[in-house]
Amino acid sequence: MSLSVSFPMEWFKSDPHTQLTATSSEAFQLITTPEGGGIELQPGQLESAAWCDYGFVNAEVYHESHDVLVLLFSFYDRDHRVITYHVGILPGVRTKICLPLIHLNGEKLFLPRYPGVMQTVLRGDAGIDRKHITRFSIATLPSTTSRAVQISGLALSLTEPVFEYEQQPYIDDLGQLKGRGWPGKTVDAEALTDRLREERQLAAQVDHSGGDLSRYGGWKALRFAPTGYFRTEFDGSRWWFVDPEGYALFSTGMDCVGPACSMHVTGMEHLIPSLPEREGIYQEAWSQDGEEFSFEIANLITAFGAEWRSNWVAMTDFRLQQWGFNTIGNWSNDLFIKESQLPYVYPLVDFPMTEQSIFRDFPDVFSPEYERNAGSFAEQLLPLREDQRMVGYFMRNEPHWAFVDGLNLTGQMLKSPVRYASKKEFIRWLAEKYKTVEQLNMAWDSVFEEFEDLYDVSNVNVTGDNLTSAREVDYNQFNRIMIRRYVEVPACLCKQTDPNHLNLGMRYAWVGSDEVLEGCEWFDVFSMNCYQFSPDKEQIAQISGRLNKPVMIGEYHFGAAEGGMLAYGIRAVATQKERGEAYRYYVEQGAAIPQLIGVHYFQWNDQPVLGRYDGENYQIGVVDVCNRPYEPFVQAAKKAHDQMYQVRTGRTAPYNIVPIEIPKTGF
Repeated sequence: MSLSVSFPMEWFKSDPHTQLTATSSEAFQLITTPEGGGIELQPGQLESAAWCDYGFVNAEVYHESHDVLVLLFSFYDRDHRVITYHVGILPGVRTKICLPLIHLNGEKLFLPRYPGVMQTVLRGDAGIDRKHITRFSIATLPSTTSRAVQISGLALSLTEPVFEYEQQPYIDDLGQLKGRGWPGKTVDAEALTDRLREERQLAAQVDHSGGDLSRYGGWKALRFAPTGYFRTEFDGSRWWFVDPEGYALFSTGMDCVGPACSMHVTGMEHLIPSLPEREGIYQEAWSQDGEEFSFEIANLITAFGAEWRSNWVAMTDFRLQQWGFNTIGNWSNDLFIKESQLPYVYPLVDFPMTEQSIFRDFPDVFSPEYERNAGSFAEQLLPLREDQRMVGYFMRNEPHWAFVDGLNLTGQMLKSPVRYASKKEFIRWLAEKYKTVEQLNMAWDSVFEEFEDLYDVSNVNVTGDNLTSAREVDYNQFNRIMIRRYVEVPACLCKQTDPNHLNLGMRYAWVGSDEVLEGCEWFDVFSMNCYQFSPDKEQIAQISGRLNKPVMIGEYHFGAAEGGMLAYGIRAVATQKERGEAYRYYVEQGAAIPQLIGVHYFQWNDQPVLGRYDGENYQIGVVDVCNRPYEPFVQAAKKAHDQMYQVRTGRTAPYNIVPIEIPKTGF
């Protein structure tokens, strides 16, 4: 067997939105329209066994677009299931890409970064049959303009490529994109220092005490019974957070309030200018054993020297309160939380897992190991029980298993040879329901000799034409039983450990089915992330009605194409002015929803031009890498926060100018 199998251009057929031309014997160019487009491998060009014989799809990619190019590599099997690799590629840089085909099993959502590559994310079904791949395609996402991309050396390979790159510094000494100018770009270190020191002096002169807000940020115009800790209240018309003194609160939080969103250095060295030594005055800009470097911290050290941290805390606290943010959101800096007077939410870490997971991060929930680990997990709350400034805690963020809509957890479990405790419970549950294996066989149209035959994966039918309605109903019911236990076990232990604080839920990326609501009655607040231009009023009302709980949004954001960044996040607009208006629209529309009690923006800092640890590099921050606020954004945010209680109580209509969306540059 050869070391690789090349894909010549002639093997592919382009769609109507794509022009496909050869640039050499081993390279071709795609030009796609703004609507996006792509090419597909024609049938019969490759033996299906090749997808198992080789471990990787490799290529070199080059483009000169105005932003990051996200290429979609999609694999389909004979049952019409699909897995798509979303691969981010910087403009103007020859980049080698590598797709490990082992990930077609669907067990990973975010893949480790290869040198030079931005984020790589897997989307699609829970897995595909690699032995029976029937289609392979390459496509681009929609964009504001057409795309031209050169692909060379596309091949199936036994090995990963050799990642050798020429030195090509892509950012300047302040961490800003080179070769492009924009309003607000910091000229040099002297200008940076002058601006930050001037604002720090201003912050020292301002007193935020008094006014119409309580010491915990609550709205003094509406008061309920105080309990000494944050709680929730339904006033007959709408839900509220209630602060420890009894004042109503609609939580406008800011996620990741910290001095930095660090840049991943390893694998990107060829694009980075000379960095300071790891010892010396800039040593605090380094982290993760030298794998990450923060230009934000380096810039603060340049401006303030050894006292950079206390100056950053004071300046940032001044900014948040001046602009009307009333809650410190998830993943924020510990020192900042300690020094600020703003209330905060707390992210628990290390959600309980088991040695053998059923799918991605879904554990074996009936294993005694799950209960033991849940007990240890809850103990994180012990030192926080008496903290009145803590609103509550999130048990986790965006469970990866829930990214697959319609996921059949029971089916995934039965396909595995592992003798999960949950599989044992499923067999016990079936025996209790059907009494005899003959009754099970009649319902399932199966030929089991005993219930224990379900341990044998060759006896299990998870998909296909022979899946009876009774079997499907049983799978769905047990899915719900497992999800309920997944939630209830740690939630119950957390409440026993800390009865004072609110359980704010798991921040699901979205609610793809009613199944994920199982067990969520144990939450005090149901949380989800909602990357839309406004919160989904109808869905929020349905969730709240089902659970009899209020809802909050843990993440949303907007990026703008205007400026010095190359990717604009999950929702994007053209200008910083429009980005501010999008924020105002989201907050005021959210404040008008009776069941919604908070919206937390993601995030404080822009992500690095060359990507954080996983390659995300979105222009979504309130401040840029030089700690300069995006002024149109913060002014619009201030207006929203000034208006939100009038909107919430029906005295003022919410801001109603719908943002004009442009195609995202997101992964």
